[in-house]
Amino acid sequence: MVTSSFDYYAPTSVADALALLDQHGDDAKLLAGGHSLIPLMKTRLAEPAVLIDLGKISTLSYINEQDGGLAIGAMTTYSEIAGSELVQSNAPVLAEASGQVADNQIRNRGTIGGSLSH
Repeated sequence: MVTSSFDYYAPTSVADALALLDQHGDDAKLLAGGHSLIPLMKTRLAEPAVLIDLGKISTLSYINEQDGGLAIGAMTTYSEIAGSELVQSNAPVLAEASGQVADNQIRNRGTIGGSLSH
C-alpha cells in the first residue's frame, strides 16, 4: 500500500508536463506505466510529493523511422514495440526482447520510457 500522500496531475500536453516539472522540481516524479515507480512507493524507497502522470499525452506514444533509424516515444508500450512492423524489420532484437518483458499485463501497460526513468 502507498501510504504517503502526494499531489497528482495528469497533463494532456508535453508543455503542461514540463511546466509542472519546472514548478515542482525535485519533489515531482513522472508516472508512465507505473510498474517501476509504484513498487518503489509501496516500499517507501520513493516518496514523491507530486506525481505527474504522462498517460494522457498521446504525442509521447509513437514509432517512426527517423534519420536512418527508429524514434520511439517514451509512452510506447512494450506490446506496441514488439508488434510493430517497423521495429521487427529494423531492430528485430528489440522487437523480440520487448515481447519477452514480464507478462502480457506488463507488456500492455509498461512503457519503454517508464523503465528508463527509474
